[in-house]
Amino acid sequence: MMLACSKFFSVKVLIVITSILTLVFLAVLVLAFYGVPVIIDGSIQNSVHLEHGTIQWDRFVDLPVDIMMKVFLYHVSNPVAVLNGSKPMIEERGPYCYRQKIHKNILSTNSSEDTVTFEQNFQIAFDQEASGDLTEADKVVIVNPAIMTLYRITSPLERLVVLGCLDKIFPSEYLGLFIEVDIKTIMLDGFPFAQQSEDLGPACNIVRNRVLDKTLPMKNVQRVIPDDDDDGILELRFAFLQYKMRNPDGIYTVNRGINDITKLGQIIRWNNESELPYWGRIQSINNDTCKKVRGSDSTLYPPQVEKTRSFDIYSTDICRVVEISFQKTDSYKGIDAYRFGITKDTFRSATPNPQNDCYCIQQTAGVHGEPSCFLDGVLDMFPCFGAPIVLSFPHFLYADESYSDAIEGIGPSHPEIHELFLLIEPNTGTPLQGMKRIQLNTVLMPIKNIPVTSNIIPLVMPILWLEEGVSLPQNLIDELNSHYFHTVKLVRGIIYGLIAVTAASALISSGFIIRKKYC
Repeated sequence: MMLACSKFFSVKVLIVITSILTLVFLAVLVLAFYGVPVIIDGSIQNSVHLEHGTIQWDRFVDLPVDIMMKVFLYHVSNPVAVLNGSKPMIEERGPYCYRQKIHKNILSTNSSEDTVTFEQNFQIAFDQEASGDLTEADKVVIVNPAIMTLYRITSPLERLVVLGCLDKIFPSEYLGLFIEVDIKTIMLDGFPFAQQSEDLGPACNIVRNRVLDKTLPMKNVQRVIPDDDDDGILELRFAFLQYKMRNPDGIYTVNRGINDITKLGQIIRWNNESELPYWGRIQSINNDTCKKVRGSDSTLYPPQVEKTRSFDIYSTDICRVVEISFQKTDSYKGIDAYRFGITKDTFRSATPNPQNDCYCIQQTAGVHGEPSCFLDGVLDMFPCFGAPIVLSFPHFLYADESYSDAIEGIGPSHPEIHELFLLIEPNTGTPLQGMKRIQLNTVLMPIKNIPVTSNIIPLVMPILWLEEGVSLPQNLIDELNSHYFHTVKLVRGIIYGLIAVTAASALISSGFIIRKKYC
């Protein structure tokens, strides 16, 4: 039918038509391979930057998904034997699951700086369904973190005085170096000590006041104050998670990504400072590495993520930045993703001489009783916790083997189970799944003037490990598919259809010209 129509057109007309179709074809190609990507990228940028009144802003203020926190505690099955010089035998108990909700209280925005300043409030609740047969009433035997800290942060002379009042400072059930405690108490409610009492007497009241002073920097210790605030501090309470709900975790100033989308979510200042107060010493040669405020809070990333880049994540729980880099391509619920994770060097010295590394702050005595940088994979967290807590990855992943060799029952470490990682959709920068995993430890060793510790084998003793993570639920996956992937597929389908039609039309028109010329 088309060939029959060719007799109505001259060669010149067909050449004009073919030229027009060729130009249209080239225009469609330019649109397909340049124009459409630019339009799509612009649409993504407009949807992900932080601007008041947008869906992204609302999700920024109230995280649309709960963060799941899983806690695994190390139950000590032979506490008496440990005090007598045996190697600790532990059993991992968990996961005890908690749901964490985050709300941001917006303090201000700065258009010229393109920043938003806010505080975060946390709510944590035990999730019985996710915990299965495990309950908050379950009991575990662990190192007594409060009494161990008290022993470690007092001088030998102070310990003699403390020992004389210990049974009045600590309730009998929490008096030992190892305690049996239920999950609800040790994680959220806290166990009491240093309680206000008329029975203390003048000497022990002085000791109590000293304990109040010594524990002031400890983030895991709550100071219980009466409503009228007339009678001072009623008691102290120790819990591992309660501090997160007590106060916001600082004042953040982050980039909104309106002027420069590549800076979206970057922390500019924390507590109105551009440096962290925790790390570095005079002899450190890389203080900027540890002290500089940078990175994101792990919930917000810019679009168009490349495999060659890395991300810095700042966590107030551990008071430091952790760098993650590309590991591999992956997928999550049918969506292609990039996996970023830590390296074996994350908790290792970045300088040839560990003494010169800015994370070697030497405030917690090591297994030999002297201030220590600790071996690979273990980090002194005294500036962060206000207590002699040392940090590692779960099961001493990537740590010196001597740490795990000193413990019976800890089991091998596995990167897939114990490593920090992030799965991110590279086009939109949407975090699909992410897991922060850390282990809290203390140092067990003989302590001068504390007779009960005299036979202890010096070692780093694990207390618990936590996994804090989020996995994008199906409703948000469907939304991502609907708003981005399905739209992209539709646009590309239309473009490819136009390419096919214009190319075919140009070829047919060229055929007419050839036929007209040689018929």
